[in-house]
Amino acid sequence: WRSDRDPRMMAVRSVCVSPFFRGSIRRLCTVSDPDTYDPKIHKITERGFKAPRLLPQYLSDASSITLYHPKDNPEGHVPLSVAENRMIEDVLLPKYEEAFKGFPADLIYYQPTAGQKGLLDALGNFMSKYVNRGEYKYEGSNVVASAGCNAVLDNLFACITEPGDAVLLPRPYYAAFEFDVQCKAGGTIIGVNVVEGREHMSGPEKYYPDVKTLDAAAQEARDKGLNPKVLLACQPNNPLAVCYPKEVMEELWDYAEANNMHFVSDEIYGAGVFDPEVDFYSIGRLAGSRGRSLGDMVHVVYALSKDLASSGLRCGALYTENKEVLKSMTKLNDLCQISSHTQYALTKVLTDENWVDFALKTANSRLFERFNRVKSLLEPLGVKVLKAEAGLFCWLDFRGLLREQTWEAEMELYISLQNEAKLLMTPGFAQRTEEPGFLRCCFATYESDFEEGMSRLTNHLKKL
Repeated sequence: WRSDRDPRMMAVRSVCVSPFFRGSIRRLCTVSDPDTYDPKIHKITERGFKAPRLLPQYLSDASSITLYHPKDNPEGHVPLSVAENRMIEDVLLPKYEEAFKGFPADLIYYQPTAGQKGLLDALGNFMSKYVNRGEYKYEGSNVVASAGCNAVLDNLFACITEPGDAVLLPRPYYAAFEFDVQCKAGGTIIGVNVVEGREHMSGPEKYYPDVKTLDAAAQEARDKGLNPKVLLACQPNNPLAVCYPKEVMEELWDYAEANNMHFVSDEIYGAGVFDPEVDFYSIGRLAGSRGRSLGDMVHVVYALSKDLASSGLRCGALYTENKEVLKSMTKLNDLCQISSHTQYALTKVLTDENWVDFALKTANSRLFERFNRVKSLLEPLGVKVLKAEAGLFCWLDFRGLLREQTWEAEMELYISLQNEAKLLMTPGFAQRTEEPGFLRCCFATYESDFEEGMSRLTNHLKKL
């Protein structure tokens, strides 16, 4: 996507003229081309040089501003670009304060590399009950617990890909996957284009991958000299906030099997499906419905960062039935284990199923209500809102408000929101979407931030 011929990046370059954006965007895509590595100049490996340049632009922009606070900094920027849930602190804090009490002596010493048995069993049970809906059992012996999903994905792709391998990933997608796939493992993401021929559609089916779109992406990979090795799906989807139906998950799994590809299902929002009308199918639940195991080529990724709003505790999990992958992941986990005390506390939290039931129901109820507020505020102003079913965000269609249907016009909107409205949202081009004019809005923030952000956004839209 960094190619000079990519229209999204050409648009970024053409409109990055304000002082604010010269600083933030130049770090990624400046005219002087800092992406060019020269071993005679740079005292670092090429791999190390490229690592920070894989950071999505919106995260870079978020680090370049001062944040809004109703009292301390009312003129600061309101961040609606980071998928973090700040809506259930009142539920979490008393439980965590209780769970972190005590410090058994054995926590001082080395722990099992894959994670404490109690935590692995608790994570397996949690995923079985809340993600698989009780229809497929995940044994703790097949789980590795790492310091967040990034660590899980980084290690997993080191186990299942080599440089020259392609990872097929339906567009639009969470841009940080590029770091996870490329930084150390050296794989290459090939975005699966799904919109062509469906431009007239407005519902989630517009974005469903199928055999035709997957075949086209696999051929694109081969044309570039790459080996299609992995199919990666985010279920529920980030940034769309929708769940692939059972038949789509079946098609994805069948395609991966037919083409001898690993299938990675990132289900980090799997216990956060808040639309009561949605019948969510994880890959585990699908296996249960088919009366079969996941086998050696399916790997499931989860974390407590989103559904249980605990991103700072850094608890990610891999479930795999591939014993070779499990062995390698366990060894690689030497570099990214969760602290012993955090594992101890989380085990106590996750094994209190009555509390977990209450926490998830509370979180999902509040998220459902918050999404409906976004929808009711923005749709009267000409913004089309894709019906969100899960997650901490929603997908907004601003095409009707752009001066023209170009990437330049999307970038101008993105910049005006930041410079004039002092709002941070995630632009579509940063999520490799196929059409200009879309932004992701992360709405699961504090009530005061949400109200201020929606006020700024609606006032800004009325001026367009």
